[in-house]
Amino acid sequence: MLPRKGAHVAHGVCRKRAETRGGKTAAMVWVRSQWQNVVRGFWFFPGVVALGGVGLALALLEVDRAAGPDGLAGALAFDGDASAARTILGTIAGSLITVAGLAFSITVVTLQLVAGQFTPRAVRSFLGDRPSQLVAGAFVGIFAYCLLVLRAVRDEDDDFEGFVPALSVTVSIALGLLGLVLLLVFIHRITQLVKVENIAARIARETTQAIDELYPEPHGGRALPEADEGPDSWARTAEPWVVRPERPGYVRSIALAELTGVGLPPGARVHVAVRPGDAVTRATALMEAWPRAAAEEAAERLRGLVSVQSERDVSQDTGFGIRQLADLAVRALSPGINDPTTAVTSIAYLRDALELLAVRRFPDRLRRLEGDLVVHAEAHGFESLLREAFAEIGLYARSNARVVLAVLDALAGVASAAEEAGAGRRATAATALAEEVGRPAVAEARTERDRALLEAALARAGAAGGR
Repeated sequence: MLPRKGAHVAHGVCRKRAETRGGKTAAMVWVRSQWQNVVRGFWFFPGVVALGGVGLALALLEVDRAAGPDGLAGALAFDGDASAARTILGTIAGSLITVAGLAFSITVVTLQLVAGQFTPRAVRSFLGDRPSQLVAGAFVGIFAYCLLVLRAVRDEDDDFEGFVPALSVTVSIALGLLGLVLLLVFIHRITQLVKVENIAARIARETTQAIDELYPEPHGGRALPEADEGPDSWARTAEPWVVRPERPGYVRSIALAELTGVGLPPGARVHVAVRPGDAVTRATALMEAWPRAAAEEAAERLRGLVSVQSERDVSQDTGFGIRQLADLAVRALSPGINDPTTAVTSIAYLRDALELLAVRRFPDRLRRLEGDLVVHAEAHGFESLLREAFAEIGLYARSNARVVLAVLDALAGVASAAEEAGAGRRATAATALAEEVGRPAVAEARTERDRALLEAALARAGAAGGR
């Protein structure tokens, strides 16, 4: 009995350690998700810059105090009295807070323009523009600097010794001039940000960065799992424990690599039923796990590995970047805007992203992790991303030969890239979508020239895909 008891105790200790590690893992996933929200929001970086102004004021005041009553007045430093210092500091502070209010008003108006004219989903990346945040934070920081220095200025009387921080006032003048320069920089930056070409380029840049991080390997062969491996096979042997979210929203990220730390026993099976970017409700199954008893005990830790937020993010969700570019094109084709040039620009960036995806290897859905833990994770396939990019644009652009030609040329480029990488199935999917988009456009062509151009583009797409 003693060995069995010892084994039981050892198993309990290991299990307790796994549960503790799993709780820490889930907590870290939550912290990372919240930290991402904070860093990508508009207030964090400007707040840090503004605190820098506060720190600078405190540091320079200490330098002025250490210099004595006469301070650092001289040829280069401020040499006026307390009244002049107050006037200068008050003027700079009042001007900068007015400018800060103007900058925030311009930002709000710009956000309304971006959301209404282009796509609301582009607002998140717009708010994360670091130069704009730097300027906004600098305005607030200079204002805070002047207030703190103004508070330290004292007239000489019977009770107090006069104090005019010459160095601090001198720096405030320099900061005031810097604020004027930053105002011009801010206006220039905003005018550049609202250009649709720059909006599309920024979204495309974020999307391709996510592709490089999520799909770093070139396309190639892979070992196929055995036929009986997968959630359908597991469900036939036993009933799983289903993990559901605590709130509705979008799946922001899934920490698959952390599954080994949630405390499941060796040989456990987990089916991750959602993908980053999926909309979920409280009744949606996030995960199904076997054995049921062990999964029930680890349910909270399993749930903590899936971050559900109110909005999507491109870091693990390439489809979100593709969706934004497609929305730009679809919105441009609406009768109220009627801007086919913007649609063609978005299609060009979509082509670049899909050509990149066409030559990359997608992760295996069935994976074996440390501790004999088998995971089946749902994932976006190439064909679904391809349709996300071009199918809806083709539907709305059937009567516009120029936009359909851009779509067909993009699909021909994707098919050609896939053929060169040896991904014949992807090339076939691109060619099939070209037929789906092109044939209705040929039927609705307004002129014989448009019809001939569309037929030629269809032929190029077919040849690129091996047809």
